[in-house]
Amino acid sequence: MSTPPQKNRAAAGASWMALLAATTLGSGDFDLLRTEISAEPGVQTDDKESYRLVVHSYASDSVDANGPQKFARPSASVQRPITAEELRSGVAVDLVNVGEAVENPVIVAWLERGPADLDFDALKARPTEDAWIGSAERAHVGASHVVLKART
Repeated sequence: MSTPPQKNRAAAGASWMALLAATTLGSGDFDLLRTEISAEPGVQTDDKESYRLVVHSYASDSVDANGPQKFARPSASVQRPITAEELRSGVAVDLVNVGEAVENPVIVAWLERGPADLDFDALKARPTEDAWIGSAERAHVGASHVVLKART
């Protein structure tokens, strides 16, 4: 029995999005950013409410303490609906950056009230004033961990 190629072994533990990128794009330029999202204890969510989690990656010079700068364009983006219970347990998100890799990307995530009804991938979304937001530099081993906090 032959050993599977390195690309296939790496994809075995990856998300469907990473598998799609690997099979669709072949050996083209793409970068998988694994992220774990949680919230600090002060973030109050309601089990009866619907929430939208938006996660972007940016070049490090495009992000400040309040999130992405006005001119910033994310290199990868995803949105998904989550529940308060999922947030309490922590949410795993994979971002796939297609194209030229961003050196030392910063992952920015925010949680807003409402359904995940933005454009397909929320690429143009920006955090609202009442969003809970957090950011983290890319982890070189394992997943980056983003902790959502109330905006100041």
